Amino acid sequence: MAETRLLELGRLVTGRKQSLFESDYRAAAVQLEEAFSNRRILVVGAAGSIGSATLRCLLEWRPGEVLLVDTAENNLVEVLREIRSDPKVGESNIAIEPIDFGSPMMESILAGQAGFDWVFNFAAVKHVRSERDVPSLLQMVDTNLLKADRFLGWLRKYGHGQMGVFFVSSDKAANPANLMGASKRMMEQLLIWHGSEDASQGNLHGEPIEGNPLRCTTARFANVAFSDGSLLLGFLNRIAKGQPLAGPSDIRRYFVTLEEAGQICCLGAICPSHGQILVPRLSLADDQKNFKQIAELVLHHYGLEPRWLDTEASARLATPSGTTWPCFFAPSQAMGEKEYEEFVGTGETPLEIGLDNLHIVEPPPLPETKTLKEVFGKLARWREEPDLCTGKEQIVDCMKLVVDSLHHVTREHSLDKGM
Repeated sequence: MAETRLLELGRLVTGRKQSLFESDYRAAAVQLEEAFSNRRILVVGAAGSIGSATLRCLLEWRPGEVLLVDTAENNLVEVLREIRSDPKVGESNIAIEPIDFGSPMMESILAGQAGFDWVFNFAAVKHVRSERDVPSLLQMVDTNLLKADRFLGWLRKYGHGQMGVFFVSSDKAANPANLMGASKRMMEQLLIWHGSEDASQGNLHGEPIEGNPLRCTTARFANVAFSDGSLLLGFLNRIAKGQPLAGPSDIRRYFVTLEEAGQICCLGAICPSHGQILVPRLSLADDQKNFKQIAELVLHHYGLEPRWLDTEASARLATPSGTTWPCFFAPSQAMGEKEYEEFVGTGETPLEIGLDNLHIVEPPPLPETKTLKEVFGKLARWREEPDLCTGKEQIVDCMKLVVDSLHHVTREHSLDKGM
């Protein structure tokens, strides 16, 4: 019921009555069935919005066995309950493990399991607000890069992902303005490296691992409307709690629905070649949405009208009255925020692959392995001993060694300081 409601609201925001990728997804039905039917599939981060949306798409193709991994135990159990309650998929061979994908327990599972044909990873620290301080930044680095590096090494070592490995990326990886986006760009580089001959003797932060190269692909796409932790889902939570809506008045973003997110991830696993990035074909003029306009749409959906207030303080003190709802929107002053989104970065090449609403990005050549290892090694040392890192600027300078398109937007204001 909740999923149906969020999909309905997502379509309200995007203005699309059906999935943007429906024609491409159905045209690829034969390839999708060949890829996933009766296969063994590992889904990491399966309890999150994108992971669970992709899982629903994968289950259409009747995989043989599916293992779901996530640290969010309650959400993971709810995903399993939903599947078991669905008459179309309730008998599927699905198991869950509430563990960290970068932990020794994950290696133990991979060592003891027959090879998974496909591996999908959605585990990530996704918020720009992770730039609040050095500890949160190093936690982001640990999840998005260091654990990912270790995990990919284990996949190679124990023979998993021989048909393909898919990690979800972000539009923020294209010409990143924040370190979350830079970490996603480095994750894309990491995937390419683990499919290269240079990876044959280890991983990037110095652990000796042997194993065959992997075929790794990824996708960049827009904000997922009403996903966990998103501002749009926050609008619904504020309404449920009788609190004002707040957000930036000058920021425009692309949005996809949960259904569209699942479809692009499945297509992103099978369509690109190793190292390529699948991206949606969206219009800067027609498809970018303003958060203030979205707030108004959501309020109208619930039979409410916005009451625009001039200051955050006045909005915080205001209460809903009749059918009017207090709202405060102002220009963004938050660090790391870009005014617009893009999917193709500097030095990258867009390529056509015969799809209506998707195309491929060919990234530039990798930095030298020596440089990649130097950067990953330094980040790993800071993770182990955070006091060695003197500040955020040191992390910015380190990442710039391999992400030369990083143009870090530095401001004093943190997203944590606003409503």
